[in-house]
Amino acid sequence: MIKRIIIIAVNALCLIAFIVCISVSASIRNPLRTQQAASAWGGQSGERFAQLSVFFPETVDFDEDSIRHVHASIDKSLLDASLESIPGRNLYTDAWSGEGIVTVAGTRGAPFSAKAIGVGGDFFLFHPLFLRDGSYLSPTDVMRDRVVLDEELAWRLFGSVRVAGFEILIENRPFIIAGVASRESDFASSVAYDDGAGLFMSFEAFSILFEDDARISSYEIVMPDPVTGFALNSLTEAISGPGIYIVENSARFTLENTFAAIGSFGERSMKTDAIVFPYWENAARYAEDWLALLLVLSLVFIVFPVVCGIIYLVILIRFLIKHGKDIVSYLIKRHDKRAYEKYVLEHGYDEPGSDNYDVDDIINEVRNGN
Repeated sequence: MIKRIIIIAVNALCLIAFIVCISVSASIRNPLRTQQAASAWGGQSGERFAQLSVFFPETVDFDEDSIRHVHASIDKSLLDASLESIPGRNLYTDAWSGEGIVTVAGTRGAPFSAKAIGVGGDFFLFHPLFLRDGSYLSPTDVMRDRVVLDEELAWRLFGSVRVAGFEILIENRPFIIAGVASRESDFASSVAYDDGAGLFMSFEAFSILFEDDARISSYEIVMPDPVTGFALNSLTEAISGPGIYIVENSARFTLENTFAAIGSFGERSMKTDAIVFPYWENAARYAEDWLALLLVLSLVFIVFPVVCGIIYLVILIRFLIKHGKDIVSYLIKRHDKRAYEKYVLEHGYDEPGSDNYDVDDIINEVRNGN
């Protein structure tokens, strides 16, 4: 008896731990909004879209002319697949970015250094930061002297986040604050983002500030994926080169890819190229590692209940094979007994067990529907 109670308790604890692992996995995966651009772009259309990211080593020169080449290649792939844009809606959208350190000055104290991210295309579709004030930068902006500050930089410069429309100096050049945004606060991003105060500016302005040192380090795109692998293959054909790293964001947290992360555990930390991932990609990779760990733990916790279930199932099957005929016979007799007792009462016979009727005759009548 004690042994049975211990087994039941262990099974219950394992199942609870399994459920906790699954819940924690969902809490890590779902808040990563930088990995959800495909669903945001697709909306309620019901079409399949894929989000992909490309990261370039310092040895690869990828610029805005390269982006035009990518567009031409993607357009051809879509046309070959009989996918064409309809008026008022593009089939795909993209964004690109580069990073650098700038000197920023506001109305409080001396200038200080901050991380600047030069962005192009529909960057804030891929990175929907929460706005505290003002607006995002837009690809349709005519003026390229607008910037978005994060909360920390706004507080350092002005002691407030309500500063849209104010002017700041970046490398002694005037810029207008378009808005103030909060950095991602999810589990993975909070760990990955350690750059301190920062801002976002147009890539054109970024290129002017950094001149020859300005480079695109990441490129992101959402495009149709009518057949699994179509988008990845199309982008791989459009962008190629030594050390280039391409990832399909919309599929990276699937069960298959999580198992792949387990298989490459350890190797993921080995880098032989000069790629420096932006913080949002580091957050995604950090989440992948945790999901892989939680998957392993989930499998460990579910093994004991599954094994116990199989053992009890085998025991049950053996019992049914050995005693099945007796059980069926017992059930038939029990059914027959209830049937003839009901029959007796309905037809006015004496109490069951008297000599006024034959039990076997009544059972046969009941079975024959009489």
